[in-house]
Amino acid sequence: MEPREKIIVLFRELAEERGFYGVTVDELAARNNMSKRTIYRYFKSKEEIVEGVMRQFMLETEKEVFQVLQNHGTPIERITNFVKLISERLRILSPRVLSELQRHYPDIWEQVEQFRAEKIKYLIEMIVEGSKEGYFKEINPTIVTASLLSTVRSVVNPTFVVENNLTIEEAFKTVMHTFLYGIVADQKLPAI
Repeated sequence: MEPREKIIVLFRELAEERGFYGVTVDELAARNNMSKRTIYRYFKSKEEIVEGVMRQFMLETEKEVFQVLQNHGTPIERITNFVKLISERLRILSPRVLSELQRHYPDIWEQVEQFRAEKIKYLIEMIVEGSKEGYFKEINPTIVTASLLSTVRSVVNPTFVVENNLTIEEAFKTVMHTFLYGIVADQKLPAI
């Protein structure tokens, strides 16, 4: 493993234990059996390491999202797989880590927000495709995109999650389930 990649992997492990803000470059150097000087040869600052961790996380997630999108199956199956994938990926990020990103690394948090917006557009494309094939109701994609993105930003949000004692995964799954299936109990749906 290349030194830069090793630094990112070990920083990510330390961050899972204590969050991004709680990890020091001294600890990272000790865990890596290298000097701080070596770390700073690959990264200008701790913030750049955090950015590298998040960039790697987003690239891995994007690769897996494309695999889900390119799988054959009905739009419902592909959306279900998309939600499962994102839920699994979100387990990696604790509310604490996301909260620290939001508070201490706002530029990196903005990159995360842009990433989420892009992936929601993929989801909307699947819904539009599914509506053309008769799997979903006809919808205005502009309204659906804005609604879903707003809801995700409000609920799948570190502050909301921590204040309501939730996990990021639980918040995302609930939002997606409600968005896709509504709030009416199956047995209460009117016969059509």
